[in-house]
Amino acid sequence: MFTSKDFPKVPSELKAEMPDDVETLIHRQVRKTGVDKKFTAERKHPIAMADLPSVKYSITFSEISPKSEGRKHRHTYHAIAIITKGKGYATIEDKKLEFEAGDIFEVPVWAWHQLHNPNDEVVEYHTFENAPEMLNSGTALRVEA
Repeated sequence: MFTSKDFPKVPSELKAEMPDDVETLIHRQVRKTGVDKKFTAERKHPIAMADLPSVKYSITFSEISPKSEGRKHRHTYHAIAIITKGKGYATIEDKKLEFEAGDIFEVPVWAWHQLHNPNDEVVEYHTFENAPEMLNSGTALRVEA
């Protein structure tokens, strides 16, 4: 294990960490093949999770049906939502944040949050998180309301 005194030992060259099979770097048709039924049921809206070898980041494809909402929850990992279709709002620590297609917003760590779709059109979004990194360090927590 390195400590702060080892800073001069940082190498000046790297070799890419390539898998033996380059196909492991892609998850094709995530919305069709990555749906996690248990997590979808828990969150009360469809969630498709990308199956990639990253030990730091994850991305999910999700939607909120018209006139519905996701489940209120919070977690210790960072989350950035990218809205790709529709409009609605998020409640973050009971504050309302309206969003529409093309918007990106961040949810603060450990803040209670919930996505709402009061409209007649589906909301589609991607969530980029550092959940694998937190899981690997033993510091990931998630609580559903």
